[in-house]
Formats: sequence, C-alpha cells, structure tokens
Amino acid sequence: MLLKNSLKQMGRTKARTIVFLLLTVLTVTFLSLGINLWRTCNDNMEKYEKVFTTVGVVNQKENSVELKQSWNSARKEYTYWDEPIYDYILPISLLDFKGAGYIIKPEQRPYYGAYSPGIKIRSAKDEEDVESKLNSIVEIVAYGDCIPSDPVKVKVKRVLHGTFDLEGTDIWLCDEFNDNPGLLEKGKTYITFIEQIPNEHKDSYMERSYEFIPENLTISTQRNKKGETVAGEDMLSEKWEEVTDNFYETEKVKKWENLGKAEDRFFEDTFPVVPTNKTEFLMEFNQGSASICDGRDITKEEYEEGDKVCIIHWKFAQINNLKVGDNLNLKLYYADYEKSASQIFRANGTVSDFGLLNAQGEEYPVFEDSNYKIVGFYSNTANTEAEPTGYELGRNAVVIPSKSVKNSDENNIVGYGPMKGYNTCFQIPNGTTKEYMEKFKALGISNLEVEFYDGGYEKLSSGMQNLKTVAVVLVAVSGATTLAILFFFVFLFISKQKKRTAIERSLGMNRKECTLSMLYGILIIISIGAVTGSFAGFKTADFIMSKSTNMETELYSTAFSNWVNNSDKMANLSEINVSANPMTPVVVCLGVVIVSFVISLIFIKNNLKAEPLELLSKSEE
Repeated sequence: MLLKNSLKQMGRTKARTIVFLLLTVLTVTFLSLGINLWRTCNDNMEKYEKVFTTVGVVNQKENSVELKQSWNSARKEYTYWDEPIYDYILPISLLDFKGAGYIIKPEQRPYYGAYSPGIKIRSAKDEEDVESKLNSIVEIVAYGDCIPSDPVKVKVKRVLHGTFDLEGTDIWLCDEFNDNPGLLEKGKTYITFIEQIPNEHKDSYMERSYEFIPENLTISTQRNKKGETVAGEDMLSEKWEEVTDNFYETEKVKKWENLGKAEDRFFEDTFPVVPTNKTEFLMEFNQGSASICDGRDITKEEYEEGDKVCIIHWKFAQINNLKVGDNLNLKLYYADYEKSASQIFRANGTVSDFGLLNAQGEEYPVFEDSNYKIVGFYSNTANTEAEPTGYELGRNAVVIPSKSVKNSDENNIVGYGPMKGYNTCFQIPNGTTKEYMEKFKALGISNLEVEFYDGGYEKLSSGMQNLKTVAVVLVAVSGATTLAILFFFVFLFISKQKKRTAIERSLGMNRKECTLSMLYGILIIISIGAVTGSFAGFKTADFIMSKSTNMETELYSTAFSNWVNNSDKMANLSEINVSANPMTPVVVCLGVVIVSFVISLIFIKNNLKAEPLELLSKSEE
C-alpha cells in the first residue's frame, strides 16, 4: 500500500520525475565510465609490470674500420669488406655505476662448446643428407716444384686422419684464397689439413669437379680473461709443414694427431650451451620467435640459485629420445666470448673460425662436467635460410643458468671480443630508461651504445596513464554532478513536500510509515537510473578499452634494427590487457543508491521534526 501511494505521488509530477530519471542515468553513466576506466587502467598497469621486461643491450663501437680483402684464384679477383677495429676491449665493470638501478646487472655471456656421451647432434636422416666430406689430415708429395696459386696435382702419400680412401690417390690442391702461396718442392713430403670445395676453375686440364684447399688448423686462438692471445709454440707461416726424417719422433706431430681428435669431437659431437641470467635476455625468446612448447621455463629462483636445470630444443630432444625430467650430461670444454652460438652452429651445418687446439697444441680439456635436469623444450621460428646475425640461439642450443657453471673457463677461451648486443644484456625497472640514460651519458663513455627493448611498455603505459588521467577527471566531475543532482531532486521530492508528510501523519501514519512512503518512490527511480547508468558506463568503458588496446601495436623496439628489421613487427594485445570488471557497475550502483538513501533520510528526518498542525495551517512554499 505504501509503495503504491509513493509511486502515485511520483506519477503526479511526471515531467519532474522523468527529468530526474534521465539526469540520474546520464550522470551515473559518466561516473561509472570514469570509475571503470580508472580501475581498468590500474589493473592494466599492474599486469604490464608483470608481463613486460625492460632489457638493455650494449654494443661497443669500433674505433675505426679497416678494409680487408680476400683473393679468389678461380675468379682472379679480390673480395673486399670492412672489418671493425677496436683499440681495446672495454670492461663490463664500466656499466656498474651509481644509480643504475639494475634488477639484473649487466652480463657479458659466452657460449660454451659441450658434448655428452651417447648424445647425437643430427638425426639419422640428416646424417644421410650430409655429403661425404673428404676433409682429412694428410701427407702430400708434389710431382714438381710448384706454387698452388692455381690447382696443382699432388699425390696423397698417407692419411693420418679422415678419409683413408684418399691414400695413394692424386688430388688437385689449390691455396685458392691466398694471393701469395708458398712453394711446394718436388719430392718433399708435407703434412697439412685439406678441405674439399667445388672447383670453379674453368681450365681444360682439370679432371674433377672439386678441389682441395690446405689449412693449418693447429694454430691456436686461445685467449685469457683480458682478451689477450695466449702465446703458443712456433707457428707455421704456411698452411703446411715439411715432414722430415725424424718428424714423427718430435713433439710437432702430436698437435696434428690432436687436431684429428679435436676435429672429430667438434664436428661430430659438439653442441652449444648458452648460459644466461634470464631467458628473456636471449633475443629469440625476447622477440617471441622462440617459446616453451613442453614442460616449463627456468624459474627466477633457479637462475638465482644456479640450479642444474636446462631447456633444450624439441628436435634435439626428439633425436635423442629425451623427455622432460630426464638428465642431460654436459661436458663443457671451451668458451667463446666473441661470437654467438648461431654464428658457429648454423641451421645448415657447423663452421669453425677458431683454433680447435689450445696454446700447447692439445685438445681443450673439459672444465665443467655436470648433469642437468631438463625442465622444458622450446621451439623457434627463426629464418634458417638467412645469414645468422648472432641474436639467434644456434642449432641444438641448450640454455642453462649462468650461475650453474661453478668452475672457471679462463683456460678454455677460444675467442674474446667486445660487448655486443647478442652477448651483453641487463634488466632495469620498467619505465626507467630515460633516467638510466641520463646517468649513463653523464659518465662520458663515448664508444659504448646502450639501447633498450621494453616490448612497447613505455608506449603502452604512457597511453594508459593518459587514459587514467581522463578517467580521474571524469570521476571527479561526474561524481560531484551526481551528488548535486541527488541533493537537488531529493530536496524537491522531500523537503518541498512537508505538507504531504503532515497529511499522512494526520491520517494516522506513524513516522516509519511516513518515511517509507517517501523513500519507496525516490529509491525506485534512483535505482532504475543507477542500474541503467552503471551498466551503460561499464559497457562504454569496455568498448573504449577494447578499441584502445585491441589494436596492432608495435611491440618490438627498432633499437635492434642492426640485427632484424622489426619496424613492422606488430602484436595483438587483446590477451594482455584487462577488460573492465563486471563487479564495478554493481558497486557503483549500490554506492549511488546508498548515498541517495542517506540523503533522503536526512531530509525526511527534517520533515518529521515539524508539527503536522503547524504545517497544515500554512500554505506549502
């Protein structure tokens, strides 16, 4: 009965009620919109902090460039290229300055060469597809005095290592990429390493489609921790060495014997091991072209504790029937601080640009022998046909925590170079790149470049902060407007109807019934407006957020344009961003109704204070 009477009273002022309802819907819509945007922006910012990582990469700039050349006797021409020259290698300690604010300090990581008993680096099919390479350590005898600037016929007197079918045969020998080869004297025996390559010489006397080039792979490239070459024994000026009568009674022969074993170990059994302090420091993972496809990633705690865990490529696991949870024995025997794993362990085969023997002419000994638990497999979608840039992982790469290598590699370094983007990284808090660069530039280090990859965090967070500012202003304005409208219309419907209260009390209604008579109609209208406005604001906020985030946004910084052109790399952020919370309009609606209820009670209490007879004796104002 009270509800019916209350609604009947509201119906007597239809225009005022409709205006009140529409204004309530409008103001609550804007209030709900602002609150939803504000809360969603905060939620998104929190998620961005968890999802995005700001990684800095460091490159030492060359001091000069030197023009290099290589002769090709088949084409009778030189090939030229620029080679960077560094006066000295800058230490990574330069990056340890006050106020840097590192989450993970800079690391200049090597890659390790490793092997493991029983582990294969190629599938059976790949083994069949690999052409039989006639690379061998041989003794050769020239048929006459000659300089192998063009192919010359020599006899293979003996095969010390490699393809023994060559023994006793004639081969065409050419020091093809040397513009000043040495002399081979008739009747003398020489020892050398020969590598088979296609014959590009068009001379009519050539009998075969391939030839052999000599190499001296006994020359060591061993370095120390300062990047200095470790002095070895006497090095040959030519790519071959004369075999004298007592040659096999001297120490000289041992390095050639060691070379054969070292070559077998490197080309037949070795795979790269990549140590790091964070998986995202490896750019294939960072840019999204590599991801965990089975098991899990190495955890933050495992990196910090240096646990013996690893992740491996799924194909490498398949070749060796390995499963997540299995142990993989890693025998680390060399470290390369100059090149990356992908520059040596390429998709189409393994290459070597460093000496396989140490300064003593011996195989590098194992410096770390440990069992690692496989916690996950990864897959990647890198272009295997393109020339490696150094930022790729490398074929069969095994990723381990840097701190898990307990022993020093200082006696096993085959190459040492300056800091490069593919081997020197660090992590700083998101959104602090500007502050970092200001402090870094104050150091005055001119030949170090620091560039950042944050996955687009600063661009996204800046946009979200701008949207949040708009939301805060909207909440403030719409909140004040909503409150003012509630006060105004409650005043019209209650304070301006004191005579109605007096009549109801004179008819025998008690204070509670009079209160309910007033409240029912007002709260129903406000509730309708609040519900409509709250959910209208929610839907509008959800639409705005979806439009502002469900778009292709540049996720990869062009800072890495020196290794990949990613200016057109775009990623859909719909899975990253948080949508408006459906509970927010419910809370907004309840808030508006509760505030209205409180305001109404205050005005009704004021009405009930007056005496009914006194009110009835006056005309309503």
